[in-house]
Amino acid sequence: MADVEARAVPVPDVLDALLDQVEQPLDRLAGDAPLAALRAINRLEHVIAEVGDAAAYGAEADARSGTAIGPGLRLPEEEARRRLLRYSLRR
Repeated sequence: MADVEARAVPVPDVLDALLDQVEQPLDRLAGDAPLAALRAINRLEHVIAEVGDAAAYGAEADARSGTAIGPGLRLPEEEARRRLLRYSLRR
């Protein structure tokens, strides 16, 4: 497990903090105003579709040059490839 963790690609601290800042109020909003939470989630899904496609394309190019995708995502290789496919087809 330590080897897998060591090979995982780190998420920049600033982005990790921003995701925490989004998750906490979104969780509260889901309890207080579920439709507003769903609208916010819809916006996040749009961002994921746009950026996920570009990131999946870049990761796939890296994989063709020999970079293993699974360890970078802390996933088994097959699961990582399915995730890339899902991000690429999300549009």
